[in-house]
Amino acid sequence: MSQKNKTEKKPSVAGAEITPLRRASGRSLAVASFSCGTCVMVLEMAGSRVVAPYMGTSLVVWTSLIGIVMASLTLGYWAGGRVSDRRPDPGLLAKIIGGAAFFSLLVGIAANPLLGLLSRNVRNVYVGSVIASICLFAVPSVLLGMVSPFIVRLAMHNLGSAGSTVGKFSALSSAGSILGTFLGGFVLISFLSSQAILFLVAVVLGLTALQLHAAAKKILLPLVVLAAGLGILSEAGAMPMTPDGINIETPYNTIRIMDTNVWLTNREVRILQTDPMGAQSLMYLDAPDELYSDYTKFYDLAFHYKPDAKRVLMLGGGGYCVPRHLGATRPDVAIDVVELDPGITKAARDYFHLADRPDQRIFHEDARMFVNRESARGELKYDAVFEDVFGSAYSIPFHLTTTECMGAIRSLLADDGVLVINIISEIHGELFAGIYSSIAAHFPNVMIYPATYPNSAAVRQNVMIVALCSETIPERAPESDYMASLLAHRWTAPYEPRIAAFTDAFAPVEKYSLIR
Repeated sequence: MSQKNKTEKKPSVAGAEITPLRRASGRSLAVASFSCGTCVMVLEMAGSRVVAPYMGTSLVVWTSLIGIVMASLTLGYWAGGRVSDRRPDPGLLAKIIGGAAFFSLLVGIAANPLLGLLSRNVRNVYVGSVIASICLFAVPSVLLGMVSPFIVRLAMHNLGSAGSTVGKFSALSSAGSILGTFLGGFVLISFLSSQAILFLVAVVLGLTALQLHAAAKKILLPLVVLAAGLGILSEAGAMPMTPDGINIETPYNTIRIMDTNVWLTNREVRILQTDPMGAQSLMYLDAPDELYSDYTKFYDLAFHYKPDAKRVLMLGGGGYCVPRHLGATRPDVAIDVVELDPGITKAARDYFHLADRPDQRIFHEDARMFVNRESARGELKYDAVFEDVFGSAYSIPFHLTTTECMGAIRSLLADDGVLVINIISEIHGELFAGIYSSIAAHFPNVMIYPATYPNSAAVRQNVMIVALCSETIPERAPESDYMASLLAHRWTAPYEPRIAAFTDAFAPVEKYSLIR
């Protein structure tokens, strides 16, 4: 036979066969592609809740988590392509998925002590959240990233169908990711603890690996059983995620509630935290209606500047300390509270003596959505609006700091109404300046009240802004020594904000909240 004839008998490149080391069924590969895509997103969603009690839920934490997971997946895609070319074996793929299951299980077990160690030794939230994301989620994400190119390599039998093979399994993986996003965000986080979700991911990945390579059942079955058992124990409360106080997971937050003794007064105080950078609510156990936090007392200034105030709107409920205080000290004042998280309201009922009363209404929705809707309707008018929405110095809902938001709030107020807002910042800081400018664009009189250090513009603290709708500031004598002590905190030095008003299009609160 001539050389020419030998060449003619070779298959064309378009139809060249590609033979894996061992065959795997198309169904098992499809299941693996879909389930691993789902687990990647569930792992990421649960990761935010795992990190939250130690690093918070700010954009900084989400950015770190997403960035590290994406970088790890990228590395996994590259490594998976290289490894699958050298050894296209379903057994090896099963080991990779089994490894991801093992490390997901390990994250569920080790997250608490590791994050506790980090929070005690790394004070910068940027550095801490990146390190936490790497330590907890880099390895399982790299392993899961290896799965997609490996599956494509095993499923590809000839180059003539390469495009459809890649498209099919890419679509399956993406469909799994979509399911994982909605399943994690809408279902799992609402019904399971983050620790249990991690164990569930380990179970699913272990079973996925097992259906690819049944011969590995001696290793994979014990892993699946262990992960399932730990998941059941964590849901039963036998494996709490945090060692101190009560840990409650809600659809929006991880809440920590703990009791401590204040040594200066020798009084027991209950604390509610949704962010490790600060306490969102504090209550004296022996006097629940007494305000503990200095800054919360400044909401009473609304009744100095508008003594006949009878209807108040509060944006941000937290432990409901201010509404409870108003109910005890001003029972004739009606209050509407807008709190995003119904889980926080339940915690306030269970642990912070929140009780129903006829003149108190609670709305569970985003505060900006409430303000936008009611200002458009024009049916509600309030004598005062209180805003307390900072989760911490890092956790700032930007859409509640903008000039558009302040304009909507102004339209909800009576002509002589009062806005009192809590800001965590230095008076000379850019964050404070931007919010001040947003308020000043709609209120003719804006006053500054540093809550803790009245003579310092450079110390980060709770700074209260009292904004009046009226053109003049009422000159009234203090009604009591208590009111006189609050009024004495007023900042009287000239103040000119050096930052333009924040807008819905541009409100860089994360940049300006960075602790230098």
